[in-house]
Amino acid sequence: MRGNLNNVLLLICLLVAIQASPLLAFSSQAREYLRRAEVFFENGNLVQARNFLQRAEKIDSADAKIKEFSAKLNKVINERTERLQQQVEFYLSAKNVPEAERNLHELLSLSPENTFAMEKMRQVTETYRKIDEYKSQGIQIEVATGRSHDVDLYSAVSYMNRARGFFGQGDRVKAMEMLTVILEREKDYKPALELKARIEHINQIETFVEKAETAFLEGRMMETIDALTILISDSPDRIEYLLLRGKANLKLKNYDEALADFWKYFRKNPDEDTLFPMFSDCYFGQRNYLMALGFSRNAKTGKVYRTLGYRIECHFRLHFSAYLFLAFLIALIPVAMYYSWKAGEDLLMRFSIGTLRVLVKCVVVTVFKSPVDCLGDLITVARDLNVPWLNYLVGICLFKIGQIEGAQRFLGYSLESGSLRARAYYFVGLARKSLKYQSSESDFEEAILSGVGRQAAGWHPKFMKQIERELLMSYSKVKGDETFEGIAFALVEAQTEE
Repeated sequence: MRGNLNNVLLLICLLVAIQASPLLAFSSQAREYLRRAEVFFENGNLVQARNFLQRAEKIDSADAKIKEFSAKLNKVINERTERLQQQVEFYLSAKNVPEAERNLHELLSLSPENTFAMEKMRQVTETYRKIDEYKSQGIQIEVATGRSHDVDLYSAVSYMNRARGFFGQGDRVKAMEMLTVILEREKDYKPALELKARIEHINQIETFVEKAETAFLEGRMMETIDALTILISDSPDRIEYLLLRGKANLKLKNYDEALADFWKYFRKNPDEDTLFPMFSDCYFGQRNYLMALGFSRNAKTGKVYRTLGYRIECHFRLHFSAYLFLAFLIALIPVAMYYSWKAGEDLLMRFSIGTLRVLVKCVVVTVFKSPVDCLGDLITVARDLNVPWLNYLVGICLFKIGQIEGAQRFLGYSLESGSLRARAYYFVGLARKSLKYQSSESDFEEAILSGVGRQAAGWHPKFMKQIERELLMSYSKVKGDETFEGIAFALVEAQTEE
């Protein structure tokens, strides 16, 4: 009986074992997947760990070890996911798109349905699309900047290019609009800050220029000079500021400062028609009347910049002492006229109007013919005037026609003249020699003494020299150096040839 019972129990155990064998096989497969999951987990491969865990859960989700590991793995995945989200936020804020993209891929591999990851991935994709679009427009960002995936920087460069284009066209308002957009996104974008500073500087200069021009037109010269001084120190190449400041200094009668500005302007832009009148005014103010007169007209073109009265004033001030002397001489004219009148009274007592008429007639005949042709009238005039030169002329004319006695007398009247004395003594000596007078030798001696003492003669017209040469040829027989007559002849001949 007991043996049958044991058989029955054995049969029951066999049936239970047969029924439980598939379950035991499934449990061992789940444990294998769990083991693999734990190995990948230990190696840090959470994705593979999760994959093998999911397989183990499909086989035996009720296993306690699987549940325990699942809780542990999910906790680590959640922590990792949270950390990856933070890193993605950091890299995106730092414009490091490649690192953000790498973390997003890891995040999506851990959590494919993560809405945060999908949203950020769309943002990254849009960033790459915009970068490709900017690159197609020729806008490149150097990798060395560390911001080669910064869309805002690409946008800033695009706006910067447009701002430079507007600035190059002279439209500073549009350029500032572009720069405002850039700086709202990139407050420290250096090219934008530099261009903005340059535009503001130009606007400031224009404000100063407008202020200076307004002050100049309104007569506020000191304000003009102050504004232009700032502009010149800031922009020394803008020479038009020098010209305007020079004009302001000229109106304030600061002639030295005005000249300094005008000459600096002239060296860079030699505009003579503009600067010469102002040069003239400055030098006139400095009392340099020679320079003022020189710049009052252009010697090269003949153009006159100042009035005749202005130029006369410059000349008068320049030669003031000479004009004073001239005025003094003019003031002496009445005195000279008085004494001339007194002398004329003495002359007119022996010089009648008739004599003057005869004298004029003789002058005309002498000029067109010869004084010999009017010798009679000349004798009358010579007797009335008793002038040595005229007496000498009458004497040699009488000598020429053979009136030797009369010639001797009139030549004697001309001995008072220092310039005629040598010749007069010589011809007197010739006349007395012809008349057989013994005193002729002493006359030749006097001629030598007078000729040696005074070689240069006074006024000696051509017709007088011609008569003298004719007399020398006709009456001079002794021409050697052995006698007084020969020496006197040489002296007189030399004077007639001068």
